[in-house]
Amino acid sequence: MALTSLLLFSLAIAQGEPTIESDCDADSFLQVNSVEETSPAPGSSWQSPADLASLPRPQRFSLTEKVGLTIISAIPTFGADGNHIALVPDPVLRGGDHTASDALEDYLHQNPIFCTGPGGSHKAQLQWTPAHTYLLCDWPAKEAKAVKFEVFLQDAKGKALGNLIVQHKPLAKKYGTMACMRDIFVDTNPHHVSEVFSGPFKQLVEWLEFHHLHGVDHFLLYTFQGADEASKEVFTPYLRDGVASRVHFEHYPASVLVRQHYIIRDCLFRAKNHADWLLPSVDVDEFVHITGSSMYPHGKVPQDYLRTAWDAFIKHQKQDSKKIQAIKFDRCRFARGAPEQLDISSVWRESGLQEERGSHARALPKYACNVHLAMDPHIHSTKTLPGTSLKAERDMIIANHYRSPKGKQEEYGEKFTQLPDPLASVKDEALLPSVALVEEALRKRFREDPRLLLKRFSEKRPPSMEDAARLSASFNESAPAHSLLQALEEVALQALEEAEADEQEEVEGDQEEVEADQQD
Repeated sequence: MALTSLLLFSLAIAQGEPTIESDCDADSFLQVNSVEETSPAPGSSWQSPADLASLPRPQRFSLTEKVGLTIISAIPTFGADGNHIALVPDPVLRGGDHTASDALEDYLHQNPIFCTGPGGSHKAQLQWTPAHTYLLCDWPAKEAKAVKFEVFLQDAKGKALGNLIVQHKPLAKKYGTMACMRDIFVDTNPHHVSEVFSGPFKQLVEWLEFHHLHGVDHFLLYTFQGADEASKEVFTPYLRDGVASRVHFEHYPASVLVRQHYIIRDCLFRAKNHADWLLPSVDVDEFVHITGSSMYPHGKVPQDYLRTAWDAFIKHQKQDSKKIQAIKFDRCRFARGAPEQLDISSVWRESGLQEERGSHARALPKYACNVHLAMDPHIHSTKTLPGTSLKAERDMIIANHYRSPKGKQEEYGEKFTQLPDPLASVKDEALLPSVALVEEALRKRFREDPRLLLKRFSEKRPPSMEDAARLSASFNESAPAHSLLQALEEVALQALEEAEADEQEEVEGDQEEVEADQQD
């Protein structure tokens, strides 16, 4: 029987009144799926034995009339990295309204919240991670093998604030390097960048096979309600073969950046105690490879270099691997391959490093983080202490970024033969030796001619974000009928008025972090 992992927040009653706000009625909200359940998790159209968690809509704990704590995920983790149940608050990104999050932080600074087990056992104060990304609830190591946890929250005077039930399926093995794979989406808003993930399912399978070939031991795949059915055919072989596990969110946040932060923040603590290194935010059009052989003995880069590159690079830089939290690397834009070909078969790139959209500034890096040390992951960096991150130059580590030029709006896969790409004028054949190996891996995985598979997947589309939001809302019968229309109107307004400004502030904030690390 497949083990279904379900995170369910249950209503708690304090002094006769409910203390968790929810759109669900009490009966459905308190219902817990059996661990032996084989039907799809709520809000999911399919299920796999490799599913780790099915996470409900964010739930808000009311602390005062105006202050609340909204939790999007809770992750049990046990071992040398700590024995915790990590609570993941709803992220507020730069450019967003920080009034509520500031009020929460002020409240928690003055009014500590405690977590306990049933009957008040093993009481511990919730602790923020350094950059306030997670709230950690210490939990007894003796319960490491449990599949169900009941966590009660209370204030310093013992007043009940609420409780949550967490059922989970931990990763089965220990891995060297893991990677988080963000959701696949189509953004039809003309005010957003147009070159993001065109022909995404083709790139997805190529990305998985390439990085698995070169040393990523395991992947965490993420789906969101309303868009998960489109990914079933693509994900299933990797889940079946033990190459990947899946986490499913039972709702669909409208913001691309919010979904990306959900994934990054959930993924790090699922990797805790199960991996040494993690690629938390490398996109499916970015292919990481080693360009500097000097970090390896005898100057020979092994085929599975992503399993060992991070420690080898630290050693090459004469640094202490027990202190380095992150290794950052730049990206270089490559022209894309034809629909029936792997993108890594394209040998033309731009002469310089990738530039930021709308400017000539160097694009922000991506990174690998030390799972044992990292606590506050972001898209382009972790929140690190001075001297705890390294930057790899282009001649050591680089990510080939296969995307159309800035400003191009092309429908990849249907009418595409070969996009004119005059900016990609430098020949670079570094990844050609991997082409035949990745094609053979695809042939074995899908039992299909890889060229036909790639062409077919290049034409496969996930639902648009608007359609995914509609479908997700249709699963929630308790949601008011007007809420979907209101949500879609808000999405449109945000797209027109705020999205670009928010993203720019996000970029500027990340740039500040990068510059601070460089000064260190």
